[in-house]
Formats: sequence, structure tokens, C-alpha cells
Amino acid sequence: MRAPPYPRYRRGGRFFGRRVNCEQVPLLPAWAVSRFLDDPRNIPYLLVWTSRSDGEVQEAVRICREAAHASSDDPPPSQWTGWIEIKRPDGDCTYIRTTRRPLPRNGGQALFLVCQGCQKAHRALYGWRPGGRYTTSVERSPHWECRACAGLRYASEGGALVHRGRGAIARLFEMYDGPLRSDRPVPWYPYVFTSPNDAAAAGFRKMNGGC
Repeated sequence: MRAPPYPRYRRGGRFFGRRVNCEQVPLLPAWAVSRFLDDPRNIPYLLVWTSRSDGEVQEAVRICREAAHASSDDPPPSQWTGWIEIKRPDGDCTYIRTTRRPLPRNGGQALFLVCQGCQKAHRALYGWRPGGRYTTSVERSPHWECRACAGLRYASEGGALVHRGRGAIARLFEMYDGPLRSDRPVPWYPYVFTSPNDAAAAGFRKMNGGC
């Protein structure tokens, strides 16, 4: 059961409430899925996300093609590339529809992933969502959703990366140099492997105590 939402109001001029930035959550990028779909060997791929602090595996999925979910509601074959199965080590499976759309220049196409929540095409989906004991706690979601459907925010949203000092001296420096700003964190991309043996050779053998 998900924890009740925190009140969203400003406390001392700053946002107070549950907030999880999308850069803190494992991101399933369309480019990784495109690499898998373009592989002529038609083999499953393994995606692994490791902690940025200690390198421990935090999330892992296997992706493979799934034709059983095709239906009359799917786009024309010229626009879509079928369904993929996303399977976690605990056996939990979810299915994502993929589609290709033309780029505005040079006649190229780009792969997009269709969110299970809003049914819109996106360049990336997220497998975790806000939940748990603290305002910044997260929990694994049974679905892979877009940022909005997962309830995630950008790190830069609401001026969160701007650090305003207190006191006359701090304001003086801000008048001259502007407020101190933190760099925007990079998305949490996965390692992409074409076999479990490759992942094991790279040192990824366990996830949360399991194989």
C-alpha cells in the first residue's frame, strides 16, 4: 500500500512535500531498446542499473520481443515496431509497445516507448515511483511509465538547483555574481548487455542478495 501524499506547500519560501527527481530513478531509454530491436540475432538483452555511490546493482531487467500483445488498436505496421517484454529477476513482467516516428529533418526515424499510463510515446520510461517513509523515498513500480505518470520531477524544477544565501554578505555576492547553482544531474542510464555471461564477466553477479 502506498504511503499517503505529503502536503504540498511552501515552507520558508521553499517547496515542502514528497519530491523524487527523475534523475534519481532508473531510466529505460528508447535508444537501448532500439539497439535491441535492430540486432539481427533476435536475442534478449540484459539492462543493469548500478548505484552511483557504491556500484551495487539496484535494478536489472531482461528485454525480449513479445508478439502475443498485438491487437487491432496498435498503430499501422509502418509506425510501430511491436511489443517488448520487460522482466525483472523476481519474475515480474510488464509489456511495452514501441513505435517509430519520423524526425523533422533528413527523413530519419526515432524509436519511442509508449507509456502504459497515458498511452503516449516517449523517449524514456521509468520503473520506480515516489513512495515509502520519507519525502524522497522511492519504490519499484509494477509498470514502466513516463515521468508525469510516475509522479517524478526534474531536478531543476522549481529552482531546486539554485542555492540562495542568507544574510547581507550573501546577498551582496549574489548581486555581483548571481545565485549559486548546482549542475543538473545526468539521467540514471543502464549498462546494456547481450547476455548474462557478459554481465557476469563485467562483475554484475547479484542483485539485492539474489542471482
